[in-house]
Order: sequence, then C-alpha cells, then structure tokens
Amino acid sequence: MENEVLLKQLVRQVKILNFWVSLFGVLFLATLAITGFLMFEAVSYIRTSTQKITDFQTKTSQTLDVQNQACNNNSLKAYLQKAGYCQ
Repeated sequence: MENEVLLKQLVRQVKILNFWVSLFGVLFLATLAITGFLMFEAVSYIRTSTQKITDFQTKTSQTLDVQNQACNNNSLKAYLQKAGYCQ
C-alpha cells in the first residue's frame, strides 16, 4: 500500500518533470530557430548593403573621373594634349 502511494507520487513528479523539460526544450528550439533566421536575414542585409555600396563607389568613381571625361571630349582633347594631360 505504501509502495503504491510512493509509486503514484513518483509518477506524478516524473510527469511534472517531463512537462517542464518538454516546455523548455521547445522554447530552446524555437529560440534557436528564430535566432538562426534573424542571423540569416542580417547576413543577407549586410551582403546586399555591401554590394550596393560597391556599385555606388564604382558609379561615383566613373562619374568623377574628370580627366578621362575631358580627354574623351573632342573639343577639349586637342588643348589638353598640348598641355600634356592627355596622351
């Protein structure tokens, strides 16, 4: 009789323990999944931003290449060649 009461208490405690372990396990896995997704999004955002900055730098350097633009201009080319700026 005493063993049955003890057995019921142990089964009850194991069920409670199983509930808490399952709850925290699910919470841990959900947190891990959310963290992984957020890290993936952050890396994608950083990669996209880096590509946009690189494209912007390329376009800006091409736009600001005054010597090349002036040397390609037919009306200025002869004058700049005499001055030694264009070859």
